[in-house]
Parts: sequence; structure tokens; C-alpha cells
Amino acid sequence: MGVINASPNSFYNPIDDVDAALKQAESMVLSGASIIDVGGEATNPNVHIERDGPSIQQEMDRVTPVIEAIKKHYDVLVSVDTSQAAVMRAAVEAGADMINDQRALREENALETAAALSVPVCLMHFFNEPRKPGSSSPASLLQQIKQELSDAVLRCEQAGIPREKLIIDPGFGQGNYGKNCLENYYLLEKLDAFHTLGLPILVGWSRKSMIGDVLNAPAEGRLYGSIAAAVIAAMKGAAVIRVHDVKATVDAVKVFQAMRRCESLDCIVAGSA
Repeated sequence: MGVINASPNSFYNPIDDVDAALKQAESMVLSGASIIDVGGEATNPNVHIERDGPSIQQEMDRVTPVIEAIKKHYDVLVSVDTSQAAVMRAAVEAGADMINDQRALREENALETAAALSVPVCLMHFFNEPRKPGSSSPASLLQQIKQELSDAVLRCEQAGIPREKLIIDPGFGQGNYGKNCLENYYLLEKLDAFHTLGLPILVGWSRKSMIGDVLNAPAEGRLYGSIAAAVIAAMKGAAVIRVHDVKATVDAVKVFQAMRRCESLDCIVAGSA
């Protein structure tokens, strides 16, 4: 899943016009992206969501022209990264194939709207109430996130969204995500624990602050750390990996997949390197 940030507050590579978005989408499609994720609201640690967030109309104006243009020019699935019901509806009308909601359909009318639109939905874990990072043990945090995602899935099923249309995301990140650096790495290491929920898992680690904390690097210097996280996620069974750098990530994951295929066949690869 390639990321197109249509918000000026995005922490990495924000796009400010449709032509730039199309150019980025073309590169991602040619590099092997199966899905393009278009978002108009930033939730990174440097943004105060309630104070700095866009109005619903601003968010629609940012994402719908980009979605329309991508669907017109490229044969690729498009998801809209939003929590607002009106934006979901406008995006799907513009051609979006999927909803990627960082608040797991908890905003007003979001659940009912997603059910009516009948498209796949990714439910990301996001704390209802602000959480102080490190306030519980990592193991307790893992169980809390699993339970809250399970509850979100149940709400969707009760609202008429079929289970086969759902994807889950543990919600990696610091700041607004309510998790510190250590907790994020713990959750990545324990990612396979989420398979007990029986749904595909989406992972988004690309260029995030927990990589920067380890490498002491700004977003621009986190490519190799992001690739490492993506390969770990693939090893742990992630079905969708949300990234800014599609080509580099696809190449790395292909090498892992080749190893996994060989491993499953119990074969021996002969020949010189």
C-alpha cells in the first residue's frame, strides 16, 4: 500500500496538487503497489488533532480530486484514509475502493456510512481516551489493543459489515497514538498474536518516529529502518504494508517471500551467488 499524503501537516512528503499526486501514484503503481492510500488529515506526533485538523470540507477537497484522478489514469485499488462519514461517502463516490479509518469507525455516523457504502474497511486501533505511554506493561497493552480491535470488529458485524470486508491495524506510532517507542517495537515483535482475531493485518511503520528514535534520524533518513520494519511485518504475517517507498519495500519483501517459498518446499537452491 503506497501512501499519498494530501495534508500540508503530514510529517513526510506532503502533496499539494493533483498533478504531483498523479506523478507519485504512477511511480508507486509501476513499482508494484496494489493499493494507493490517500489521506487528507495528518495524525503525526507534531500535530494536535483537534486544534490543527482540517474541517470536513477541507478534507474532502484534499482527497476527492486526487482519488478521481488516480482512478481515471491507473488500474489500481484506492483507499481513503479518513474517520469522517462525509469524507468516506465523497471518496467512495469519487472512486475509492476501501476505507482506512484510524479511529475504527467511532466518529459520528462513520459506522452506519461504512456499512451502507459496502466497501472493505481497515480498522486501526486508536485509544478512545488519551493514554499516557508506558502506563501499563507491554503485555497488558497488547491484550488491551487486541480486545478493543475485537470489540470494533463486533460493532461492525452488528452494523451489517461482513467480516470478510474487514482488516485490522494495531495502530503503530507515538504521540497521538498513545504508545511509546518501546511499546511500538514490542507490538511489532508480537504482531503474530493478532492472528487470533482471524483477520488480515495492516502495518504502517514507514518513516515513523520510533524508527527515528533508534537511528537518531529525521523522516528523510529513515528509509532503511522502514524497510527493516516492513520485512519484519511480512515475516510476522502482515497482509498489507503501508509505505512511502514502494519500490524499495517491494524488492525487500520479494526477497523474503522467495526465501519463504523455498523454505516451505524444503528445497535447496544451488548455484553461485
